[in-house]
Amino acid sequence: MQINTLIKTTKRINLLLLVLLLINPVIIYLLVNSIWLSFLLPFVLIVCSILLAESHKLKSLYIVWFNVLLVTSFFLHAEAVFTYRFPEYIIEDLYSLKKNYYFNQPYLNKTFQDKEYLVQYKTNAQGFRIGLEDDPDVTVENADWLFIGDSYTQGAQVEYEELYTSRLNENYPDKIIINAGISGLGIVDEYYYYISEGKNLKANKVFLQICNFNDFMHVSKRSSGFSDYLMHYSNFARYLLYGFKYANPAELPLGRWTEPFYPDEKSNRKYNIFYKETSDEKERDIANFEIYLKKFAEAVRANGAELIIIQIPTKEQIHFKYLNEVVDNFHIDIKKLDMHLPNNLLANMCATNAINHIDLLEEFSNNDQSLFFDFDEHLNILGHIQIAESIAKAIPENEKKSKPEILSRLNIGDRYPVFSREDGNILTFQSWRDGNMELFVSDSLLKEMKRLTWNKIDEIHPWPSPDGNMIVFTEGDQSLNRTKVALMDINGRERLYLTSEKNTYGAIPSFDWSGNKIAYAEWLDIDNKLTNPYLVIYDLSTKEKTQITSDKFESWRPIFSPDNERVYYIAKNKSNVFDIYEYSISNETTRNLTQSNYDEWDPAVSKDGKRLVYAGKKNGNWDLFMIDLDSGKKIQLTDSKGDEWDPSFSNDGVYLYYAAIYGLRNGIFRIPIN
Repeated sequence: MQINTLIKTTKRINLLLLVLLLINPVIIYLLVNSIWLSFLLPFVLIVCSILLAESHKLKSLYIVWFNVLLVTSFFLHAEAVFTYRFPEYIIEDLYSLKKNYYFNQPYLNKTFQDKEYLVQYKTNAQGFRIGLEDDPDVTVENADWLFIGDSYTQGAQVEYEELYTSRLNENYPDKIIINAGISGLGIVDEYYYYISEGKNLKANKVFLQICNFNDFMHVSKRSSGFSDYLMHYSNFARYLLYGFKYANPAELPLGRWTEPFYPDEKSNRKYNIFYKETSDEKERDIANFEIYLKKFAEAVRANGAELIIIQIPTKEQIHFKYLNEVVDNFHIDIKKLDMHLPNNLLANMCATNAINHIDLLEEFSNNDQSLFFDFDEHLNILGHIQIAESIAKAIPENEKKSKPEILSRLNIGDRYPVFSREDGNILTFQSWRDGNMELFVSDSLLKEMKRLTWNKIDEIHPWPSPDGNMIVFTEGDQSLNRTKVALMDINGRERLYLTSEKNTYGAIPSFDWSGNKIAYAEWLDIDNKLTNPYLVIYDLSTKEKTQITSDKFESWRPIFSPDNERVYYIAKNKSNVFDIYEYSISNETTRNLTQSNYDEWDPAVSKDGKRLVYAGKKNGNWDLFMIDLDSGKKIQLTDSKGDEWDPSFSNDGVYLYYAAIYGLRNGIFRIPIN
């Protein structure tokens, strides 16, 4: 008995060691980066192996089981060796598999290189493409215009700033424009993307890009097979299978993609949308295309939006040399081709289903420049420019209202623009640099900028003195509620703290119009409990402070009237929202100017003292409003899906400067005041 027990125990130990050797926890951890799974999986396999080995009824299954373990072990070790020993051969997987479609993986930062282009490709946390300087953690919940399409919209052959969607954003900077183009998607995939994810962006306009290149063939619902998932999750499998699933353009008959043109008549009859002769496959594809076009339009309308089709021609439709190349090399009878067939077909479909159709064939044909790459089938920079211009031209006149002008060059958090009073060309603002907010001074167009601060401390809310020689601002981390009010010269030297007393803090200061006094919010730390912020006026000549509001409620953002007789500020006094108040310095009286049921922030007064502009959160986002201080009449200046705040009048009264976030774009903008 003891010998049998010893033998049985020895067999179990040997089996345990063998399974651990085959399914090594270290290898599992390297591949999945999960300590729990790296121990749990071998443990489960060891238990199953022992149970099968000791069962006389399952001997045959045990043999199969062990062969599966051997094959699995080989691929696991091959995956680990390939991933860590030969990383230069890894073909990056750029997409996440979804049901019936796929999409960009989040946080991509890749380089795409071809003989005709070199491009950096970067995505945010949602998989949307962004610029190189953009923060990938910034996401977007709502859009004005959503562009859905294949590689012609994805535009991986040009930089982000050169995309036609990015160029449209330059013309319509207050629109939240999202590019959801993904290489290889067809109308069926794009429909399922929209009903699954795209509709959640609540875009007013949905632009569906169609290209005559290959969008009219193989129109069917996508289903990801075993090889797709294997290539998605395995670097080794992707390396082995990539050449079988995707052709290298250099190996193609003409050294480039020529869809929908094929070297044989049978394939042209089946798939070539320009080929007059048809087939059951082609008729089925066209029928499916119209079915999904109609379903797409119905889904968009059900979401309260408008569907607009953008139809991009092929190189062969625009340039005779490319058409002649495929006709000659593939021995196609040109009489069997109708180069307007897909455009007429889609125009009829759109007319039948009451869909707005932007056909780019004519404008592409009239452009004397080359809009495509020579070898690659996609659009070059000029092609993206042409599409942006064509779409802008097609926007109805009643929607081409006065648009803001974006002054910031990068999406790096430029905010709080304020002009000096005497020299109207000195503009101060804050911007994100080197991991924190820093202060800048510039001209009125943000072209000539000078950085004032260089450190690891947040400096925010800058306000220049009227003569432009000094600047007062908030210093410190706002989240800790321990910020200080600091004063320094415009060159960033000789810093003086106005909140120098023990346990005294402050924020958001402003100069009066003579440069003699500064108003700001101040609060105290009493026994580790903070008081409500109250407003004080600091006299620079006497260094005395005068408190003008109570600490029984919150008060913030004080600014002086041009005659220095009044202070405008926000307070949460008798309601649960912030209103705009006016304080008379001589009479020590206060009145509520707005009395709204939503929060209002950031008051700014015009140089003539007649108008006050502020930000209000009326409809769930921040817009700009203006009040006539004589009549009390209020008007809404902006009405967008973005957030506009931090308004400031230019000294000549012509422009209103402000900071805004429009989806993935942010910065300082200006609009003319009419």
